[in-house]
Amino acid sequence: MTTPIVHFRITWDELERLKEDAQKRKLTFNAMARLYLRDAMAGYDRKHEVLMETNQALLAQVTAMQEAVTKLCILAAGALASSAIPPGLASTMPDSLKDQVRGHIREAIKQGKNIDRAYDNGTFEGD
Repeated sequence: MTTPIVHFRITWDELERLKEDAQKRKLTFNAMARLYLRDAMAGYDRKHEVLMETNQALLAQVTAMQEAVTKLCILAAGALASSAIPPGLASTMPDSLKDQVRGHIREAIKQGKNIDRAYDNGTFEGD
C-alpha cells in the first residue's frame, strides 16, 4: 500500500529557506517540508519548549524575589518598632510590653501592605 502524495505551490523564497533549513539538518527539502507540515498540523513549535522553560525559570525568580521583598518588609517593620524601645529595656521588657511591640510590628506590616497597594494602584502620594 502506498501513501498519498500531496502537491502544493510555494514561493521561490520559501523554497530557498526550505532548502537552507534542510541542508542544515542534513535532510532533503521534501523531508524538511514533511517535517514542517507534520509539526504545523500537530500545533507544535520547536521554540515553545525553550519559551516554556524560560518562563518557568523567570517565574521561579519572581517568586523568590517576592518572598525576599516580603521578608525585607517584615524586617524593616521590626527594626522600626524596635527602634522605639529604650536602650536596656529590651531584655527586661514585661510580656505586656512585648505584646504591644508585636502589635506595632503587625500594624507596621499592615500599613506597609496598604502603601504598597496604593502605590500599585497609582493613588499613593509620597508628599
